[in-house]
Amino acid sequence: MGQQEFESFKQNLRDWMDNHQDEYDLFEEEMNRKDSAGYQMIMSKAISILPQYEKIIKQRINKGKYEDITDIETLFQKENLAQSLIEEFNNPPRESIVPSMLCWLYFGQSFERMIEKGQELKLNPEISFFQKIFISYTIKLMIKQSVKLGLRTKEDWKEYNKLKKVIENNEEINWAMEEEAIKNVADEKKKAGRKKIDIPFPELLMSAVSDKDGLIKRIEEHITIKHTELDLAYLKIALEELAYMFPCDVKLFRNSLEKQYGEKVHIIGERGIQNAHKRLTSYIKNQLVKDTGEDRQNIENLKKFLSL
Repeated sequence: MGQQEFESFKQNLRDWMDNHQDEYDLFEEEMNRKDSAGYQMIMSKAISILPQYEKIIKQRINKGKYEDITDIETLFQKENLAQSLIEEFNNPPRESIVPSMLCWLYFGQSFERMIEKGQELKLNPEISFFQKIFISYTIKLMIKQSVKLGLRTKEDWKEYNKLKKVIENNEEINWAMEEEAIKNVADEKKKAGRKKIDIPFPELLMSAVSDKDGLIKRIEEHITIKHTELDLAYLKIALEELAYMFPCDVKLFRNSLEKQYGEKVHIIGERGIQNAHKRLTSYIKNQLVKDTGEDRQNIENLKKFLSL
């Protein structure tokens, strides 16, 4: 489907919602119920369209393969799942949930609600291990497809996961304080202009870091050996991905590192780190450079070291 066709399809969905508001509202209420009826209704619909889906999941469980879902995505493409749904939307049988479901997927909090329902369902002691694996596969596939279709971004899911942890762990106070700290960092940057920004490195670390002294020592151990512009760009990305450090620009990060470690390690100039960071956060073929090849492996190795 080309971009023009895609936009036309979305407009058709909006038009359907305008003309069937009561029907859509009933579907959304069903999906927001405390029980799992709505979630199971969608699962049943998916299996009715693609009965091979359940077979693939069973085969994977029997073989102990739980990571790669390429064959499932290939199945969806091979069987033209999207086209099947569009055709049913255009000519829906009586009692079809497809029009409401598609509107909900595109314009509602659909992926988040389905994942919540799936995770709640997995806690039910009466469901089997196979059913739990089946749900987990479906959740993983939904997240990947939501990003692939442009309905969510990776950052959207990171923010959602962070909020979920806040709610589950009753960390609203820390959440509020961290947002305030980020605001203060931004205010400092605005006041400083082109002047050297001088914020102690420990103040850049989030409250979720239980052992800040230990982390500071591990960073010192690392940069004593690895302190090129690329090494420091990796370090910034690793700390932010681990949610150990508030997101900040390279200038603030570099100056704070120098304040903390400058007497023991030569911290390279801002421009070199900026160039390396810019390369890592640029796109090649719709993928960030930092998420590919050797760069990703180096970042993941550093994250493991920092997490010890």
